[in-house]
Amino acid sequence: MNLDWHRLKAVVLESDDWGLCAWVPDEQAHRVLAGQPAFRSEAGQRYGRSTLESAHDVQRLEALLLEFRGGDGLPPVWQANTIVAAPDYARLVPPLFEVETLPLVGLDALTGRWARPGMLDAVRRAEASGVWWAELHGLHHLPEHTWLHALRRGQHDARAALDHQSPLCLAVEASGEYDAAEPREVRARGLREAVSRFTALFGRTPTSFCPPDYRFDDWLEGEAEALGITTFQGKPEQSGSRWTALRRRWLGLQFPHTNGARFYLPPRIAFEPRGGADAHGRIGVEAAHRGAREAWGRGRPAILSSHRLNYAHLDESWSEASRTALRELLAKLAADGAVFLTDSEVRQLTEHGWSARSLGARGTLLRDYDVPREVIRIAAPEGATGAVLRAAGGTNGSGEGEVKVEGGMAEVRVNLGEHLIEWTRA
Repeated sequence: MNLDWHRLKAVVLESDDWGLCAWVPDEQAHRVLAGQPAFRSEAGQRYGRSTLESAHDVQRLEALLLEFRGGDGLPPVWQANTIVAAPDYARLVPPLFEVETLPLVGLDALTGRWARPGMLDAVRRAEASGVWWAELHGLHHLPEHTWLHALRRGQHDARAALDHQSPLCLAVEASGEYDAAEPREVRARGLREAVSRFTALFGRTPTSFCPPDYRFDDWLEGEAEALGITTFQGKPEQSGSRWTALRRRWLGLQFPHTNGARFYLPPRIAFEPRGGADAHGRIGVEAAHRGAREAWGRGRPAILSSHRLNYAHLDESWSEASRTALRELLAKLAADGAVFLTDSEVRQLTEHGWSARSLGARGTLLRDYDVPREVIRIAAPEGATGAVLRAAGGTNGSGEGEVKVEGGMAEVRVNLGEHLIEWTRA
């Protein structure tokens, strides 16, 4: 398969930290903790007032994305790399913290200061509208062993943050959920639980994985592969690698970059407006747009990275300014005729020339850029007995073709373009 990535002008909007209960739950917590070492650090100055997203945050992003259409007539899709659980602070009891493993509460069961009513419903509606796609970021984003050790030793900044339901302290900032310093059994158990909780939350297994803070090693990749996750984000940014700039440049030339069953996304292009509506500099609008065009020129998808802290913040004016900057960037990309994809779609198009992405109850978005009317076999949702084809983007896909559902699989023949498969049930 030789898909012309120069002409496709593909963009993936990867965004980390959704679902993460950090840095603080509310303004009171930040007021009290602002003087602590982790909050005075460079990272703390940037992230200190970032917080778990609300339903409002998700809805505002959904509305913004729906303002635009790419070269295929479809809106941009926001790939939200998601954390699926948080510490259960009620069970973290000083001074001994007598727990065998870090007690957790699921993203669907948050209460108290971390409660965000309607947030998950907003995510599911955004996924159904085709502009949101959750992928796996981790279980809790925390170095569990390191954090519990700091709490048990009575480290002041760890205990002070705990009093306000924040995990942020110097020990946590210096490590990561899948850092090699964490015991292997802790990392392996956490990854298994992350996959299980993600599947329960979203009704599907994750198809891509971005380890928090890019802290991971080959052993962790092997554990993920054993769980069926073989698409990885952030390899060019992997923490601890030598000759970082040269390595990024070299890996950027490798697309498609594979290792056995493993598929690695190209280097990320940073877009971090951080509350600036007129975002300039190396992580601003112009730099991100230029980076996308350079990626297309090299025949690879443009992987744009924009963290949650830009769009979920204690200061609503910060979030609004970041959305304004995002609107400017999307307008430039849409004017270029960009086509917005997820990691999974990039991999499927690379390997098969076609891709399928679920839109929940609406059906499945099918892209065929390979051979017209060639048989494509995809899994049908449970209970589906038939399907109707419709045009998806309004520019290329006509919605014409044939589809047959049998034994949980669908055989589809369509013209080249984008199509919506609406599943029917007897």
